[in-house]
Amino acid sequence: MRVTMTQQWTISGDYVEACNCEVACQCVWLEPPDDDVCTVSLAWHIREGNYGDVDLSDLSVGMLISTEEGVMFDSETEWDVVLMIDETADDDQREAIEDIYFGRAGGIWEPVADTHVRSAETATVPIEFSRDGDEYAVEIGDAVTMEAHGAVGFNDEVGTISPHPLTKSTKVQTGKSTTATVSYGDGEFEWDVSGNNAYLGDFELANS
Repeated sequence: MRVTMTQQWTISGDYVEACNCEVACQCVWLEPPDDDVCTVSLAWHIREGNYGDVDLSDLSVGMLISTEEGVMFDSETEWDVVLMIDETADDDQREAIEDIYFGRAGGIWEPVADTHVRSAETATVPIEFSRDGDEYAVEIGDAVTMEAHGAVGFNDEVGTISPHPLTKSTKVQTGKSTTATVSYGDGEFEWDVSGNNAYLGDFELANS
């Protein structure tokens, strides 16, 4: 077992998620999701980041989450998680990303790991992440395809949502997926939630 030596870390860049809720993910308001379960794919492109002396800039990360029935952030609701790490990452970068996203190094993921994660695994895969304004496209190996765009309101501006836990500002943009498919493993992580809710925008996270 590897002993984790916690380092100061910070990461920032582009973020997109696509879930099964039809209009807006109710998890941010501590309400049950559509169908009473959450199936969501998330992706980050780290434009700038470091874990101690390890440079994480220009790496991408994906995550799949499938929950039990109930409110996602209720203390009794358990999650099954797959962390997907860019195949371009070297050994030190992979270990750093695991420490961050599995909550070993503090920050927002620490209480998630302590409270919710029932099972977790890691996959090293090719990740293609592109962003053009409020248009996002993500391919994670053969497992995940996400295309999403910002949801524009009557004022001709993309809407925002708050509080969202996965960025320092707690604010992300509202969006909608055009494609959101997942096929990974033996069927537990397999869904098509295309045309439903997406959240997207800039993100910044750190453990201090």
